[in-house]
Amino acid sequence: MKKLLSILFLGTSICLTADEVVVYGPSSMKWVEKDYGPIFEKNTGHKIKFISVDGLVPRMKLEKVNPKSDVVLGLTQVLGEVAKEEKLISKYVPKNLDKIANDKYSFDKEGYITPFDYGFMAINYNSENLKEAPKTLEEIGKIKNSLIIEDPRSATGQELLFWSYGLYGKNWMKFWETLKPSIASVAPGWTEAFGKFTGGEAPMMTGYATSSIFFYMDGAENKYKSFIPEDGGYVYLEGAALTKKKKIKDGAKEFMDSILTNEFQDLVGEKNYMFPVTHVELPETFKYVPSTDKVVILSQEDVKELSKNLESYRKELLEFLKK
Repeated sequence: MKKLLSILFLGTSICLTADEVVVYGPSSMKWVEKDYGPIFEKNTGHKIKFISVDGLVPRMKLEKVNPKSDVVLGLTQVLGEVAKEEKLISKYVPKNLDKIANDKYSFDKEGYITPFDYGFMAINYNSENLKEAPKTLEEIGKIKNSLIIEDPRSATGQELLFWSYGLYGKNWMKFWETLKPSIASVAPGWTEAFGKFTGGEAPMMTGYATSSIFFYMDGAENKYKSFIPEDGGYVYLEGAALTKKKKIKDGAKEFMDSILTNEFQDLVGEKNYMFPVTHVELPETFKYVPSTDKVVILSQEDVKELSKNLESYRKELLEFLKK
């Protein structure tokens, strides 16, 4: 809905009408409206309405004929490829694309998806029950019934599948064959896995490196810690895109321009607990997040292969995990 605005002063953008920009994204990004919304409105005159959608691409497919969103946040490499193939998103290149610190984070060269953050998959562990963290996947596999993983139909479990493919390509099942002896249980998703992990069901779980931020919020002596196996740390990239619709709002385009500004990127670290893609200072808590020199990022060929075969790979993995 649009309404007439008075001219904005003091260096902010001038606009005659204000848009309500409907943004779809994962529930973890409610801060986009709450914390960034007032900044965006002050700078542009447009308002943000954020709607939590954890099954982003399926929701967009349902609404394809009559899209309700203007912008989608949280498209990963593979899901972004699916969104392009399904013609759910529109091309748009932000004016400040050159602010991205590393070209390898620009995972869509066609101009549909703009990256705004990234993170690492990792192993979270209880240092009281596991005095010394294993260094490799093989070492993890040797500790029987010690690891909780997520179902590959969940967001986190899906990224684990991508991690395995990023490491081994078409031999991706080697990842799971190595870990199989250590798998104590398969949780429906991250939340359930974390509950089992903190409940003492097993000393390790598959998760995220930035979970260490939560672990250390109460002090550096917290028993929960994280490590990235020496085999390679999988980087999951998140991007934003304009929803494909007959008329794209000016406010939606301005929002896409804004996600690479310092104001938005600062909040990526502070509120989303992810690494910004531009050169902004990280919050102090990021010093507890493990890092790795061996970075695994899906190639464009990997992405196309996974987007084409995702359902069959999920089924194959589920069958393997049931054995």
